[in-house]
This record gives sequence, C-alpha cells and structure tokens, in this order.
Amino acid sequence: MKMISLELAQEAMVRRGKIAESLIAPERPELIGLFITYQNEAIAARKFLDSSLIELDAGAEILEVGGGILALAIQLASEGFKVTTVEPVGEGFSGISFIMDIFSEISKKENVSFNLKRVPIEECAFDHKFEFIFSINVMEHLKNPYSVLIQLVELLKQGAKYRFFCPNYDFPYEPHFGKWLFSRKDRAFYLQKSRARSNLIYTDEIFGLHTSLNFLTLRRLKNSVKNIDIRLEPNRNALYEVLNRSNYDLELGERHPIITKITRVLCWLKLHHLAKLVPSNFQPIMDVKASFSRT
Repeated sequence: MKMISLELAQEAMVRRGKIAESLIAPERPELIGLFITYQNEAIAARKFLDSSLIELDAGAEILEVGGGILALAIQLASEGFKVTTVEPVGEGFSGISFIMDIFSEISKKENVSFNLKRVPIEECAFDHKFEFIFSINVMEHLKNPYSVLIQLVELLKQGAKYRFFCPNYDFPYEPHFGKWLFSRKDRAFYLQKSRARSNLIYTDEIFGLHTSLNFLTLRRLKNSVKNIDIRLEPNRNALYEVLNRSNYDLELGERHPIITKITRVLCWLKLHHLAKLVPSNFQPIMDVKASFSRT
C-alpha cells in the first residue's frame, strides 16, 4: 500500500510549489506561468494515478516517462517509492530546465532521492524491471510511440502495468495549442504548421513543440499491437473524469476557456454523465493501461 493519503500528498506538493515559486520569481519571473501550468498538472497527475499507486507495495520501483519539472517524482519518492524519472527536455520545452534545477535543490534539502535520466526514453537502458510505469502527456511527443510502448511493456515485472494518458487525435482538438482541427493526415486530425501558435507558448518554442507532435490515435495504437502479446485497457470514463476536473480546476480552465465553459454547462445540467457513453476511440483523451497479455 502507498505510504500516505492523497490529501497529504497533494498538500506536500502545494507546499513545495510555494517554495519553488518563491525561488523562481526573483530569478526568472517570465517562467512563473510555465511553472504554474506544470505544477498544476503534477498535482492533478498525483490524483489521477492514485488508483494505481494504492495497489503497489511500499518501496515499489516506479518508472516515470516524462518527469517535467520533477514535482511528481519528488513526491512519489517522498512517499517511499523507488522512483526513476526520464526527462530529456525536448525541443519546445527548454523553459523547464531552470525549474527542474529548483526542484532538485528542494529534494536535496528534504533528503529525498530519486534517479533522474536526462536522455530520451528510447536511449535508456535498465538492468531491472519495474512494478509500475507511467507517462502523462508524453506519448504524443515520441517519434515512434509504438516501439516505445513495446519497450516499456518489456520493462514491466510480471503482472505490472504501464499506464499512459495523452491526447487522442481521432478527436478534432489540439490541447497544447488550444486549436480545433479541420484537417486529417495519416488517419488522424492534424494541426497545420500555419495554425500552430498560442499566446501561452513562447514564440521560440512553438516550432519545436509542433514538430514534436505525432498526432497519435487510440485506434492506431490498438492496431500496432494486434499481432503481439500486449493488451491495452482503455478507460471508458476518461472523458467523464476530465470533464469533472475542468469543473473545478481554474488553471485548466484558463488554458482551455471555450471547452471549459461548455463542460461546466454540461456539468450544471447533469449531462456530463453522457460522456461515459462515448466510445474510447473517439474521446479527446486516452487513459490506457498496457501489459503483456500472456500470463
């Protein structure tokens, strides 16, 4: 079982976030907006992952693919898990390096240790397997998400699972840029380069971010494992859970104002439960557990 409650975990993350913000603001005030976004996502991810973490033994070995600012890695390590986090800081995400250093210093002061690999997951080699692997909004940035999926499942101990959350581009919306999509390419809705712009993204990082997107779909992922012994278990309630989150998450609402206004109306009318009826293939996001189908 995990070491502490979800409420205490989130309180600890908020506390570290206040310390980090106080250190970032005087040195790099332009990064505060970016920090708030990543901090908010890390806290939301801790809640999102709770149902998986509660099944693990104390001291379980966890691999996080895409460590971001390291806020979640530090929290999981503080709870007693043996954490390895992979964060190469890819093109379009260079602003997080300074914030990562801040959180690394915080972890040292708390005497919380974890293993950080600053190379792409494709270049990582491990001499052991993990009891749980997860990634939050990473699969859509990989050059070959299908081969990485196989790589990560191969790193699982028997009975363990890789859980990932990312956009599903069979739905016509691009969440990084906040754009509705009207074009399709390679059997997915696709954001054209000419429309890849956002006031929430640094101008010099827009090109790198757009280039990193692979416009992954759940259907293509399913097809990629048809003939191999990997089982994918999509969460049919993924959209419903995101609608609930947008109803109370103010920071998320600021990033996606139009969608949030719609979803809050749906929640007020008690119609958001209908999201459970939407097939996983056509939901805007995917929450999937992957594991070997063999026993």
